[in-house]
Amino acid sequence: MLKINLRSAFHDLTDRSTFRTAALAAFVLLGASSVNAQGLPPLDKVLNPAETALILVDFQYPFTNPAGANYHNVQKELDEKHLLDRTVDLVKKARSLGITVVHITEGYTHDYRELDPTNPGGFHRGQILRQAWKVGTKETSYYEPLQPGEGDKDLFLPPRIQTTAFGGTGLDQVLRSKGIKNVAVAGFTTDVCVYATVTSAYDLGYHVYALRDAMAGYFPEQSEQMLKNTYPMWSKVMSNDEFLGMFGLERRTER
Repeated sequence: MLKINLRSAFHDLTDRSTFRTAALAAFVLLGASSVNAQGLPPLDKVLNPAETALILVDFQYPFTNPAGANYHNVQKELDEKHLLDRTVDLVKKARSLGITVVHITEGYTHDYRELDPTNPGGFHRGQILRQAWKVGTKETSYYEPLQPGEGDKDLFLPPRIQTTAFGGTGLDQVLRSKGIKNVAVAGFTTDVCVYATVTSAYDLGYHVYALRDAMAGYFPEQSEQMLKNTYPMWSKVMSNDEFLGMFGLERRTER
């Protein structure tokens, strides 16, 4: 009898916890609309390309090549979204508009001397155990169709060693020196490094746009829930076409 009561109590506690979480999200997200009606300035509907950067996170071999170690984790979204082809199209249009395109990569020295293997967090320990993402190896090679051509002014920054694109790359300083106010974020993965980049950008004061068509996660269902319930706290979630539409480009007609 005690076992049944404890189980019932646990489920009741879980239900109440879930309700509180949902209520908090509703208060923050829906409350913002209510407050906005009371006098906050409207959100931007048009963006200036000269004040905008498109940040591409980890379009590298492990995620973009079928032989890559992480490809199978993101393949479903790659296929369903036609993610790679649509990202190439997005980048071409961004370049034509004068948006600053920034390529962020992950990479470590051959012996991982820059990392702390005793840190209990699993991110870096996992990379060390797998001997992954070593600079100069095939694994850190970049997705060729996104490479800039002659005349393109894309930025490739030093490889990051933190979860966020702002970690140790100088990205914040570069963006501020160029007068960037808005950042759109795409890449891998929705539930890890792209998310870390979005929250970092928000905390640094940038206006953040999360491009759901151009990102994929390790866990698609979790990623979808994050885009629906969590990302709106730190960014405006939108399609590639909606983002490009903020610069006056007509949206692509869906077939």
